[in-house]
Amino acid sequence: MDRPAVAGPADHLCWVFDDASSFAPVARQFLADGLARGERLLFVGDAEGIDALRQPATVLPDVGELVARGVLHVVPVDGAYRTGQFDADRQLEFYDGATRRAVADGYTGLRVVADVTPLAVDPGGEADLVRWEHLADDFFAHGPGMSAMCAYRRGRVDPAVLAAAAAVHPQVHAPDDVPPFRVWFDDGGLAVAGVLDAFDADHALRVLLASHVAGPVVRLDVSRVEFVDAAGYRALARWAQALQARSARLCLVGTSRLFRRTWQVLGFDQLTDAIVEAAGS
Repeated sequence: MDRPAVAGPADHLCWVFDDASSFAPVARQFLADGLARGERLLFVGDAEGIDALRQPATVLPDVGELVARGVLHVVPVDGAYRTGQFDADRQLEFYDGATRRAVADGYTGLRVVADVTPLAVDPGGEADLVRWEHLADDFFAHGPGMSAMCAYRRGRVDPAVLAAAAAVHPQVHAPDDVPPFRVWFDDGGLAVAGVLDAFDADHALRVLLASHVAGPVVRLDVSRVEFVDAAGYRALARWAQALQARSARLCLVGTSRLFRRTWQVLGFDQLTDAIVEAAGS
């Protein structure tokens, strides 16, 4: 995506930016959309980002007034996130509480812009970061009414970590680092889009294996997959076997005739108990 204005009331965006001054107008637009929806607003960032947000602008010009009225809360990163020993479950409690308080105060929900770059630069913290983003996406899809833009400063984040984080967002702005695939929660299950090939199948499998989804049936919508090769099919089959070991059954929905035929030719209909459903069934 190239702008945040298309975001809905429970969406989850990943926005890769280069500097605070260029990101501030994007953040203001996203927050202004939330204001129009009657949502409470929350901005989480470093000192540079907060200062850029407060600069005079056409979109959301009254930042100071919104803060004074309690409509907008501006919080430093360390006030919203605990870096170093990041706890995804604790973070979920933080946002769940903030969203429920917003609704109790008469708002339609909570809209958050969070520069999570500090979480992405912690050594060895990639797995925790991806787990958090995936858990958060489930919360946004099914929770009490929160939408969020997760921002990452390109020059400060390892490209591999950035790719891993972007892959678990349904909507991504990363012009120079478009993720080959994306996995997110949708319509009571998971959805995957993009390319599942030999270059990225292992990455996709790690995301799926780390997901907290549970049975008895786990749905994965593959209708938005543009290309899948043998490695991609194998990754899906391995996930099906892993789910089977957890007493859950994978249901692949939105499959094409070619997908179903290839699944059979590769023998995965015999090696797994996965259900393979055609689009529209």
